[in-house]
Amino acid sequence: MASLNGMAKRRQTASIKTNGRSRITASVGLYNELIAQAKFAKDPNKIVFIPAMGKGPIDMVVLDITTGEYQAYDVKSANYRKSEYTPKDTYKRRAGTLINRGLTDEQKKLKVKIYYNK
Repeated sequence: MASLNGMAKRRQTASIKTNGRSRITASVGLYNELIAQAKFAKDPNKIVFIPAMGKGPIDMVVLDITTGEYQAYDVKSANYRKSEYTPKDTYKRRAGTLINRGLTDEQKKLKVKIYYNK
């Protein structure tokens, strides 16, 4: 019974974290995932699979039924720089350019591609 109470406490903590800004970010992310799935599903030669429970390093897997090839994607919202700046690496970032997101080590191992929803 004690472990069940611990799970209930974790659920309460998780629901608290979804309030405010993180809830907005989560809804924008979900919206972008659905739009990406719809874009791939428009092609009659592709089938889109999504992970159960929405957890993990992959947001969707797209199977091309004509070639038998499949590709895993992590969907990201396209965000653009508001102003120019030059960080320590001295490579100048220009205003209006896409902010690139990196893959995790696990995603690199799984050969996941990032899909930016614009």
